[in-house]
Amino acid sequence: MWRSVVGLTWKIPKWILELFSWGKSFKNNPLLGSHLLNRCGLHVTRVILAHLLFRFRLILLSPLVSSVDRRAFIRNGYLIKRDFLSPGEFEGLSRELVNLKAPIREIIEGTTVTQRIFMDSNERKKAPIFQRLYSNKRLTRLMRYCSSKNRPPLFYIENLCNHANVNPRPDPQRDLHADTFHPCVKAWLYMDDTSDNNGPYVYVPGSNRLTWKRLKWEYRQSLESCRRGPERTPGRYWDGSFRVGAEDLTEMGYEAKKLYVPKNTLLIGNVYGFHCRGSAKKPSHRMTVWMQARDNPFNPLFTPFPESTARVFEWVWKKALIRIDHRKTKGGEQRNYYGALNRTDREESSSNT
Repeated sequence: MWRSVVGLTWKIPKWILELFSWGKSFKNNPLLGSHLLNRCGLHVTRVILAHLLFRFRLILLSPLVSSVDRRAFIRNGYLIKRDFLSPGEFEGLSRELVNLKAPIREIIEGTTVTQRIFMDSNERKKAPIFQRLYSNKRLTRLMRYCSSKNRPPLFYIENLCNHANVNPRPDPQRDLHADTFHPCVKAWLYMDDTSDNNGPYVYVPGSNRLTWKRLKWEYRQSLESCRRGPERTPGRYWDGSFRVGAEDLTEMGYEAKKLYVPKNTLLIGNVYGFHCRGSAKKPSHRMTVWMQARDNPFNPLFTPFPESTARVFEWVWKKALIRIDHRKTKGGEQRNYYGALNRTDREESSSNT
């Protein structure tokens, strides 16, 4: 009994603080998952406030990018920049990443094997061309604006091995979804051309904007996510990453679009907008420099120290990854090893760490 009291004494303040942060789990936080509070509009209120603050920060950071880019990002929810690097710089980066040996995190989603390398400061020392990309002023300004947080993102190398898993399992990346309740960005610099063979990025233009129809949909989803046990319909409602069906998409007036882009294209997406990984028709690979920037959506301001703040976030996230790795590898969700990314159709042999 006393342990339960002590546990609640610590957990209740944590649950309350999560209401004012990026917390989104309807399962792990009984306040976020309260049917009564969400019927009274808790989730919808958080959505509206997060979007208002996001737009306020975008206005303040507008000098960082051109008016054309600002309008396109706000209107569509994404930006596409073809031929982002010079041909020589891109080819050098491509060779460097293919030959890079580093700690790899590998997970299976559906028939896809996803390999990721977290490019922290230690890994960037091995890759001088990548370090130049990390310091690229044009990239930094775009990401600082689009994230509305005025800091560079976290960097990964991501390599998708399509149809590499012969024992398919549910793939959450293939369903149209919003990552969370508030605007935040992910970006990809494509090292390969994209097509139906290797699965293009799919985005729903305009779904990043908060309309009345979208708010009504958010309200319904918040109530659905509060269901418990057998009452809950299949899908990832409990974690706050809502999936959207074709009927709801039509009702909101949206239409999904496959974004076919050539290699050396930078794509920045607001992942509050509906998006997913397109299906790949053939065994294939798709490698990107993957970036993400997520922060407390309820902070009305942004950091005045982008570089130092980015270093702090990188250090904190590296520590958090240690705990996440332990849980996922122990549960069999993830495999960690040291080596190079698999860029052939043959399974590379590696030793587990």
